[in-house]
Amino acid sequence: MASILAGSAVAAAMLWRLAKSPMRRERWMGVNYRGERIVATSGLLVVAIGVAGASAVAALARRAMGWFAYVSVPMAPSSAEVLETSGPLELVSIDVFRTPPAASATGAVATALAVVAFGLLGYRDDTRGGGDASGFVAHFLRSLRRRQLTTGAQKAVGGAAVALLSVQMVLFGNVAALWSSTRWSDGYSVMRSFEHLVIGSHESWAVIPWLRGAAVVALSANLLNLLDRAPGRATKAALAWWLCGLVPAAVFGPSWPQGFQFADASTGVFAWHSPALWTTGAVGAAVGLLRSELAESHMLGDTGVNPLGAALGLATVAMSSASVEWVVLVGMAVLNLVSERWSFSQIIDAVPPLRWLDRLGSPYRR
Repeated sequence: MASILAGSAVAAAMLWRLAKSPMRRERWMGVNYRGERIVATSGLLVVAIGVAGASAVAALARRAMGWFAYVSVPMAPSSAEVLETSGPLELVSIDVFRTPPAASATGAVATALAVVAFGLLGYRDDTRGGGDASGFVAHFLRSLRRRQLTTGAQKAVGGAAVALLSVQMVLFGNVAALWSSTRWSDGYSVMRSFEHLVIGSHESWAVIPWLRGAAVVALSANLLNLLDRAPGRATKAALAWWLCGLVPAAVFGPSWPQGFQFADASTGVFAWHSPALWTTGAVGAAVGLLRSELAESHMLGDTGVNPLGAALGLATVAMSSASVEWVVLVGMAVLNLVSERWSFSQIIDAVPPLRWLDRLGSPYRR
């Protein structure tokens, strides 16, 4: 995990050195907190490396997927056996393919989807937004007055839809249904494969975990956006979230997403399939850009911080129990509501330890 983080950071730093001149086109420039014009969409590199990292995890999980079957025992419906074979299977239900590596691959694909979608929504806001409204209330009030959604409101609505889709895939979907479609002998169609990729098991589907998880993802994306008011602040928060939240959960807790019908944590099987890995590419890319961001050569913008927050929120949903997820959701909601009334910058400046961390590494903010 550390090697992936370091590799992503190095790749991002090198790409920035190559791309900083081409990215200084007028459309990608913006004004920072000191009124200077700098590159405002360097988050494109976070999106690119985040997608590459999640795709790599999906590919590795695909190699470990194999052919597993979940077989219900008629005499004891609650029990199950895991069978492995070397050849194609003739199965009645595609739900049998949601094994730990299959669920990990599905989560990685969902993370890549969320990173791309939130990145595009953020890019639209960065390049076409007026910047004269901030916060949910301000954006929607302005949209009502103009009878047209602002780019911020479009981002909120679109982000909610993407959050619903990505959480649906993580909790209930099955990418093995898509990848294995050509090996079935019973004539399942490609459309049926995509249905199971997104919907998964109808028997295991539940609306409360789905909506709760989507809310966590959407609010996570918006929270990092709210923190992105000073150089490096959102990246430091994301790194702290990853180090203090996701990594310990990966090391000391179950290493697969919730919703598996079978797995034995004591065996350590599939231990590397942690949802923390889904976000490592995006977090590493942001860390790699941190030094130049603190030097105020560029800023990630909504293009970078929104997908970064969404990816972290999605991994948190996958790794958390229902009680922990409720706590996270309440905390996210409170922080988002607080930002409607008070500035995070004022709160951070009023707390000496937070102020020190916020300005750490910045040559211009002491």
